Amino acid sequence: MSDIILEMLEAGTTALPSLLLRHYRQIGLADEEMMLIIHLLVFKTEGNRFPTLYELEERMSKDAAEIVKMMQRLVQQQYLSIEEAVDSTTGVRSEWYCFTLLYRRIVACLQEKARARQEKTEESRTKNLYAIFEEEFGRPLSPIECENLAMWLDQDGYSEALIMSALREAVISGKLFFRYIDRILFEWHRQNIRTPKQAREHSLKFRKHQQPRSMEKREAVQSGAATSQEFPFYNWLEEETDV
Repeated sequence: MSDIILEMLEAGTTALPSLLLRHYRQIGLADEEMMLIIHLLVFKTEGNRFPTLYELEERMSKDAAEIVKMMQRLVQQQYLSIEEAVDSTTGVRSEWYCFTLLYRRIVACLQEKARARQEKTEESRTKNLYAIFEEEFGRPLSPIECENLAMWLDQDGYSEALIMSALREAVISGKLFFRYIDRILFEWHRQNIRTPKQAREHSLKFRKHQQPRSMEKREAVQSGAATSQEFPFYNWLEEETDV
């Protein structure tokens, strides 16, 4: 019994990457192909980097023809590569199985999963943003309005938080339409305003500056000096630039 235990200890252990075992199916490997790779890794830890077909057949339940077929697929589909080198002193050529391509596939698989999670999170946030707009507008958004909202996020690069601040500004101003919100975002971008906090500070400063002008405008309206052709979204921004 002691000899058996000693033999087992001397045989050592093989470290298998947990990520490989978790994701081999996602990268297109069948169970028997994964088992072949495991045997190749075991041979590698034993110092044999290029086991013969006979050595593999001894350890697996597959015959030589099936092992050859699996090996060919692994190489052709770029899961494994066979590298070679020639010793400059002896001229002896050596070959080995390289697992770099396999590990790159695992990395690509994990990156794709991470991108999918991020896209799902962003999609969920966007849906929430659409719902908030529809709630404030009291109606479903039109296709053009949905496209406009998507452009703010994807093309203009406005953050969801900043868009929410612009919507809030439009609600406070009583001018709830997309063109007005778009001009607020444009003006904030021009003023290098990137966060809701900066937007709030800028809006407070604008309102303090606007109060005396509002009195002047009301007097002008009463005297008939003002016209009814003004665009409210533009007036807000025009006054904003004077701050």
